[in-house]
Amino acid sequence: METELVQNDFGFAKAPSIELQVRDLSIIASRSDSRLVDSFSVDIPSGSVMAVMGGSGSGKTTLLNVLASKMGSGLKYEGKIHYLLDQDQEIDEKDANMTYLPQQDVLSARLTCRETLLIAANLKLRASKSEKEKIVEQLLTELGLRDCSETLVGDNKNRGLSGGEKRRLSIATQLIANPSIMFLDEPTTGLDAYSAFLLVKTLKMLARHGGRTFILSIHQLRSDILFLLDKLCILSQGKVVFCDQMCNTIPYFASLGYSTPDMVNPADYFIDISSVDGRTDASKKISQERLNELIQFWKKYESEYVHYRQTNISKEIRVRNLAASVSYGQQVLVQTKRNYKLNLSDYVTLCATFAEPAVIGAVAGWIFYKPDMSTLEGSRTLTSSLYASVVLQCYLYLLFDTYRLCEQDIALYDRERAEGTVTPVSFMCARKLSLFFSDDFLMILIFVTITYFMFGLEPDANKFFLHFAVVFLIQLSCSGMALLSVAVSRDFSKASLVGNLSFTFLSLSCGFFVNAKYMPVYVRWTKYISFTWYGFGALLSSNFTESCGIEEGCMGNQLLDNLGFARNWKTVPLVILFCFALFYHFAALIMFYVNKVDISLQGKEKSKKEKKRNLKSVKEIDSSDLESRTVQNNSITVVLDDLSLAVDQKKISSNWRHGIIEHESKEILHKVNAVFKPGMINAIMGPSGSGKSSLLNLISGRLHSSIFSTFATTGSIMFNNTKISEKMFKKVCSFVSQDDDHLLAALTVRETFKFAAALRLHHLTSDERTSKINDLIRALGLTHCQNNIVGCEFLKGISGGERRRVTMGIQLLNDSPILLLDEPTSGLDSFVSATILEILENLCFESGRTVIITIHQPRSELFKRFGNVLLLAKFGRTAYNGSPENMVKHFSSLSYVCPAFTNVADFFLDITSVNTQNEQNEVTSKARLQIILKSWEDHLDTSKADSPSFSEEKMISQENFLSEYAYSIRIPCNIALAYVINLRRQFTTTRRNFDSLMSRIAQIPGVGVIFALFWAPIKNDYASISDRLGLAQESTALYFIGMLSNLACYPAERDYFYEEYLDEVYGIAPFFLAYMTLELPLAALAAVVYAAFTVMVCGLPRTAGNFFGTMYCSFLIATCGESLGIMTNTLFERPGFVVNCISVILSIGTQLSGLMSLHMSRVLKGINYLNPLNYTSMIIINLAFPSALKLTCEDAGRNPDGSCIFSNGQEVLEGYGLVKNVQKYLGIIVCVAVIYRLLAYWLLKAKLQWVKW
Repeated sequence: METELVQNDFGFAKAPSIELQVRDLSIIASRSDSRLVDSFSVDIPSGSVMAVMGGSGSGKTTLLNVLASKMGSGLKYEGKIHYLLDQDQEIDEKDANMTYLPQQDVLSARLTCRETLLIAANLKLRASKSEKEKIVEQLLTELGLRDCSETLVGDNKNRGLSGGEKRRLSIATQLIANPSIMFLDEPTTGLDAYSAFLLVKTLKMLARHGGRTFILSIHQLRSDILFLLDKLCILSQGKVVFCDQMCNTIPYFASLGYSTPDMVNPADYFIDISSVDGRTDASKKISQERLNELIQFWKKYESEYVHYRQTNISKEIRVRNLAASVSYGQQVLVQTKRNYKLNLSDYVTLCATFAEPAVIGAVAGWIFYKPDMSTLEGSRTLTSSLYASVVLQCYLYLLFDTYRLCEQDIALYDRERAEGTVTPVSFMCARKLSLFFSDDFLMILIFVTITYFMFGLEPDANKFFLHFAVVFLIQLSCSGMALLSVAVSRDFSKASLVGNLSFTFLSLSCGFFVNAKYMPVYVRWTKYISFTWYGFGALLSSNFTESCGIEEGCMGNQLLDNLGFARNWKTVPLVILFCFALFYHFAALIMFYVNKVDISLQGKEKSKKEKKRNLKSVKEIDSSDLESRTVQNNSITVVLDDLSLAVDQKKISSNWRHGIIEHESKEILHKVNAVFKPGMINAIMGPSGSGKSSLLNLISGRLHSSIFSTFATTGSIMFNNTKISEKMFKKVCSFVSQDDDHLLAALTVRETFKFAAALRLHHLTSDERTSKINDLIRALGLTHCQNNIVGCEFLKGISGGERRRVTMGIQLLNDSPILLLDEPTSGLDSFVSATILEILENLCFESGRTVIITIHQPRSELFKRFGNVLLLAKFGRTAYNGSPENMVKHFSSLSYVCPAFTNVADFFLDITSVNTQNEQNEVTSKARLQIILKSWEDHLDTSKADSPSFSEEKMISQENFLSEYAYSIRIPCNIALAYVINLRRQFTTTRRNFDSLMSRIAQIPGVGVIFALFWAPIKNDYASISDRLGLAQESTALYFIGMLSNLACYPAERDYFYEEYLDEVYGIAPFFLAYMTLELPLAALAAVVYAAFTVMVCGLPRTAGNFFGTMYCSFLIATCGESLGIMTNTLFERPGFVVNCISVILSIGTQLSGLMSLHMSRVLKGINYLNPLNYTSMIIINLAFPSALKLTCEDAGRNPDGSCIFSNGQEVLEGYGLVKNVQKYLGIIVCVAVIYRLLAYWLLKAKLQWVKW
């Protein structure tokens, strides 16, 4: 390891030096009055680096948020926070600013590292272009991002930067603002030990030379990072254990009798003694008493020996919580350029932008193709086509734009708004400028051009451009409505619900479904606030004025009079539509200013008191109590022989001369040779990007190729010198991934374990499972939060570290001989990390399991307890594999001797990492790494020459494998028990999740109530004919509601099921049947209420046949919508994308229902046999017009001779060609619903068992 690193000089301008003084700060939860942080005081001079340490839930993030003026509405504080201008600096107060690095990385996936930083520089720095570029290059180099500067950030769907690289990029985007004070919440999460050290060293250099102040919260500190700090604060349970100069820390604790042992990281030791060990009653009591003593010792020491400086109020300034922002014009320009780049790089969305209006326009044109205006059916079809022109494309764009905002745009805006680099005005202006031509103009031009002529409208230029102007302005209104919906809620399910309900309300008011002229007086006014009424009226007036399709009378004028629209009505609606477009955008702007993103306080679910049945609550339990049945003589040694992994990624080529598709190959693992032994912890170490996680995914059989990425592997995996496949490996291993997103947010920690144990430990009795769960909760340190809900992004629950332990606990319930854990200590403090590794060590020792973990920053004393270590270098090359003792000897023989008081694990990571901060450091570190890699390759060559080769070994057959390892293969839960457990779990989550419950039982009845408001009471006059047709057509909305209900409930259950299916706990059928068991009764109940409102309240024929027929149809429509939701949510995992795909299908289905276009081609009629709405609409309309229904025509609808055009219901059906065999259709529709559900099941089965994508 190089003794002296070359330091870089930054080109930052001089930042004002600010001192922070805090006096008796207490942070209180508003609802419960509980103190989250109690009596915190500190003086932080300018040019200092201070770290706040503590276990999960100690109040570190809460303290940082309040100090950075980011306090949410759920908190209040007492005490004083002062920002004082250091010395006598003559600066403008506006030049003093602070930045804040949150725990989550919010970055644009389709920008490179360099592009991301350049955009941040353009938004945050007032400097010349050359100065900005210089600072960007310096940050890329200093933070080790130079090698990946041209790599896309990427996301979970598209490979890009590693987690550690994303973290460093997030830090760079904040540092580039040149802050006076910077707060960093867990900046080293996901970083390897060497990268974490270089980061803090960079912060120290910036503090020392630039007078900047850095305050960071951190879980795990390596010893050399600790001594870089100026100040250290240790929190536990919200109380201060120590907060003073770093140089006083070790002497202070030594004076209390807590001297740091030799060869132990002081930071880890301090966390250990100030944490509460909740694994046993005895340890909890002892550690709690020790913590209380430490808190009292500090209070006494603080009052006697810590002298805080007197606050000089004259020097106090207001340090903005916002980075220095550029001018409004610069904000708009930078965001517009970025949006253009993002839009052009998103090939799928770009193609969809132009393909969607063309496809929808062509389909709509085909459905309503040139109707015969001389007939009633033709007049109805043309009216329907004009309505479709107004709402079809615009509604789909509303959903699409809402999805696009929630999926990518709004998260970036919220982060930049919090930083102060953008404003709502600049965000909306830049977005509209970048999308106006493609979305608002070209999309509508394509749609209108296709539909106008296919509808057979008059080829008149004035009428064509009027038609275009109307649809264009309505799309602008929908664009504003999408912004308004997302301003109300960032959650797509809620934002889309706001947009859907608003648009549904507006479509009801437009006059197509229910005659706006004769609507009940209490809702008739709504047409004046509905832009669809003005748009529909303008198109009707343009096409029906003086349009006389029959010899006697003018049908067009009669239709306009009947619907209440004036003739030649053009100018007024266009002006009002323009005003509506402005209104929605201004409303969205105001809402963006008013509604700021906030996270509520922790939710807690009260659990029932459990009977104490032989619980180990009095006597001590050890982590070995977690063991299930002890397996004797069944240990498995895992051997990797020359295992390599490469990926071939396909992407659209930027240079089409060499082909449209561009291939990019990358080697992830290179001839990895390793032995993982049973009865010990086998650790895989290495810097970020060394392939640690990829290796675990590969051997566990969880690495699957896709359309865009193809994985190729060579080499062998062996069990006890027997070659096996990845599929065989998967059958005997449990896998704990880095991702905890699959956990169900509405379940408590105890409930999560309870349901997992019922499925995995079905061979045990209920009391035995309960005892095991209690042991597990205590051993994992989850006792304090066992009755707290897990939570998610939008519902505050347990902390990230606690979620990590829950995920691990589920896998510990398995009885697998091999346990794989990907970064099990990531996000955990050093004490909990040590506890987790102790549990795993006991697990290995007691049962002889083979435990393989990847780890970034192991503690020094824990490293020595690893049984075996695989050290990987960059690009998956092996630097060492063997015991920790031999590791020290091996590297000592290469003259790399670990210095005293240095964590051995950190030292080995340092010497196998490449320092890219500057060219000199890079050359030195690369040369050192090559020596290490060459030495290990020579060692392997020597070892292989003396040992037998496995390359010629034949792979064991499936039958022999199942026979030999039968004891190790998990027995899946039987279908009946799995069904019952799934049903209970899904019932619990649905009952507790308000959004899911309301979507199930309230949406369909809610629509019935809205329909009743607009239609009740339906009369028996001529106008009521269109009302009945409209009400029957509106029943198709239940198709959408079924899909939305699925979207609210299914994805979370699906994700959880996928994990259990991968663990081979149970099959597809129990999950699917349990979902249906819960879904169908609730849908039936909602259908009963809906039928009561639409039949009894609205005034359709109040007969038993009509009531039960409507209930039957509405139930099956919702069920079919649910089935389509399952299909699309199975095909695609992003909910917004699902909504857009299925909305196109459902929109086409509603147009094909048979009540809008009465003259469809034979091909479309054939396609319509698969459309459930075709059958339900015909059933409902035939029941709505019985032959016994007598109609009057005093309002309109008379023949020239004075007789009524329609005198009874049967004549209406015959006149419009709607007479159908109701009994036959009742039978067909249930068959269609069953087919839809079977297709959904088969698609899920195909995804998981056949195709496996």
